[in-house]
Amino acid sequence: MNDERKQKIKDKVTQLLSGKVNADIIDFSLDRVIRSVANYTNIPMEELPPDIDTTIAAMCVQLVQTHNWTSCNNDMVNSISEGDVSVNFGSPAEIYAKVQEINPITDDFFVDLNHFRRLQW
Repeated sequence: MNDERKQKIKDKVTQLLSGKVNADIIDFSLDRVIRSVANYTNIPMEELPPDIDTTIAAMCVQLVQTHNWTSCNNDMVNSISEGDVSVNFGSPAEIYAKVQEINPITDDFFVDLNHFRRLQW
């Protein structure tokens, strides 16, 4: 996947998330999703067809939204306590670590990805 094409997907993801997410988190999530899609479909990243770009964008948006990585600043609320009020913030580094643990391919996307999937020899 060339840089221009990847930038178009990133721009779409940023637009869909209304600019509420740190750009580094979008980049990292997008790289994770592209790698996962390439692994699942058995298609090298540089050979992924353009028709799969909207699915990649949707997967990236879902990954960010379902894990509440949207924020107007670089810190994310990690936990909140009520008694004697306590708010703990997590860093983007903590989010990156969590992204590594998550498989972005969910039931929502298997049908779309199976259309492109190649048999592994």
